[in-house]
Amino acid sequence: MNSILKRCIAVTLIAIVGVIIFSVVTLNIDVKTGKPKESTTVQPKYTLTEYDGKLALFEEGYAMPVEIYDVLLSELPEAEQYKISNGIKAYTDEEALKIIEDYTS
Repeated sequence: MNSILKRCIAVTLIAIVGVIIFSVVTLNIDVKTGKPKESTTVQPKYTLTEYDGKLALFEEGYAMPVEIYDVLLSELPEAEQYKISNGIKAYTDEEALKIIEDYTS
Protein backbone atom coordinates (compact mmCIF):
# COMPACT_ATOMS: atom_id res chain seq x y z
CA MET A 1 0.00 0.00 0.00
CA ASN A 2 2.86 2.33 0.76
CA SER A 3 4.22 2.00 -2.81
CA ILE A 4 0.79 2.75 -4.33
CA LEU A 5 0.55 5.97 -2.29
CA LYS A 6 4.05 7.00 -3.39
CA ARG A 7 3.14 6.36 -7.05
CA CYS A 8 -0.06 8.41 -6.72
CA ILE A 9 1.85 11.30 -5.17
CA ALA A 10 4.53 11.10 -7.89
CA VAL A 11 1.94 11.07 -10.70
CA THR A 12 0.09 13.99 -9.12
CA LEU A 13 3.30 16.02 -8.79
CA ILE A 14 4.25 15.28 -12.39
CA ALA A 15 0.79 16.36 -13.54
CA ILE A 16 1.03 19.61 -11.54
CA VAL A 17 4.47 20.39 -12.95
CA GLY A 18 3.16 19.63 -16.44
CA VAL A 19 0.23 22.02 -16.01
CA ILE A 20 2.58 24.76 -14.72
CA ILE A 21 4.97 24.33 -17.66
CA PHE A 22 2.08 24.30 -20.12
CA SER A 23 0.65 27.48 -18.58
CA VAL A 24 3.96 29.33 -18.66
CA VAL A 25 4.55 28.41 -22.30
CA THR A 26 1.06 28.98 -23.69
CA LEU A 27 0.09 32.01 -21.62
CA ASN A 28 3.50 33.68 -22.05
CA ILE A 29 3.95 34.17 -18.30
CA ASP A 30 7.14 35.63 -16.86
CA VAL A 31 8.44 32.92 -14.53
CA LYS A 32 10.07 35.41 -12.13
CA THR A 33 7.06 37.69 -11.61
CA GLY A 34 4.22 35.32 -12.40
CA LYS A 35 2.62 38.03 -14.56
CA PRO A 36 1.95 37.91 -18.30
CA LYS A 37 4.88 39.15 -20.38
CA GLU A 38 4.63 42.38 -22.36
CA SER A 39 3.50 42.06 -25.94
CA THR A 40 6.40 41.41 -28.27
CA THR A 41 4.99 43.16 -31.33
CA VAL A 42 7.72 44.78 -33.37
CA GLN A 43 7.63 48.57 -33.36
CA PRO A 44 9.23 50.67 -36.10
CA LYS A 45 12.50 52.34 -35.19
CA TYR A 46 12.17 55.24 -37.65
CA THR A 47 9.58 57.10 -39.70
CA LEU A 48 10.46 58.98 -42.87
CA THR A 49 8.02 61.81 -43.38
CA GLU A 50 7.76 65.49 -44.24
CA TYR A 51 9.33 68.32 -42.25
CA ASP A 52 9.19 71.89 -43.58
CA GLY A 53 8.45 70.57 -47.07
CA LYS A 54 11.44 68.22 -47.10
CA LEU A 55 12.05 64.54 -46.46
CA ALA A 56 13.05 63.96 -42.85
CA LEU A 57 13.99 61.00 -40.68
CA PHE A 58 12.36 60.76 -37.26
CA GLU A 59 13.32 58.31 -34.56
CA GLU A 60 10.23 56.83 -32.93
CA GLY A 61 9.21 58.74 -29.83
CA TYR A 62 10.92 62.01 -30.79
CA ALA A 63 9.26 65.16 -32.14
CA MET A 64 12.32 66.59 -33.90
CA PRO A 65 13.89 64.87 -36.91
CA VAL A 66 17.19 63.06 -36.66
CA GLU A 67 18.05 64.39 -40.10
CA ILE A 68 16.47 66.54 -42.81
CA TYR A 69 17.32 65.81 -46.45
CA ASP A 70 17.46 68.15 -49.45
CA VAL A 71 14.53 66.37 -51.07
CA LEU A 72 11.59 68.70 -51.66
CA LEU A 73 8.32 66.82 -51.49
CA SER A 74 6.76 69.19 -54.02
CA GLU A 75 9.21 67.88 -56.65
CA LEU A 76 8.23 64.23 -56.15
CA PRO A 77 5.38 62.40 -57.89
CA GLU A 78 2.03 62.60 -56.09
CA ALA A 79 2.12 58.92 -55.11
CA GLU A 80 5.49 59.41 -53.40
CA GLN A 81 4.30 62.60 -51.72
CA TYR A 82 1.32 60.69 -50.36
CA LYS A 83 3.50 57.85 -49.00
CA ILE A 84 5.88 60.29 -47.33
CA SER A 85 3.13 62.48 -45.87
CA ASN A 86 1.60 59.34 -44.30
CA GLY A 87 5.00 58.26 -43.00
CA ILE A 88 7.18 55.43 -44.23
CA LYS A 89 8.10 53.10 -41.37
CA ALA A 90 11.55 51.54 -41.05
CA TYR A 91 12.20 48.77 -38.53
CA THR A 92 16.00 48.67 -38.78
CA ASP A 93 18.85 51.07 -39.52
CA GLU A 94 19.51 49.24 -42.78
CA GLU A 95 15.90 49.58 -43.89
CA ALA A 96 15.93 53.32 -43.12
CA LEU A 97 19.18 53.78 -45.06
CA LYS A 98 17.76 51.93 -48.07
CA ILE A 99 14.65 54.13 -48.14
CA ILE A 100 16.73 57.31 -47.75
CA GLU A 101 19.06 56.15 -50.50
CA ASP A 102 16.09 55.56 -52.81
CA TYR A 103 14.95 59.17 -52.38
CA THR A 104 18.33 60.92 -52.29
CA SER A 105 20.13 59.28 -55.20
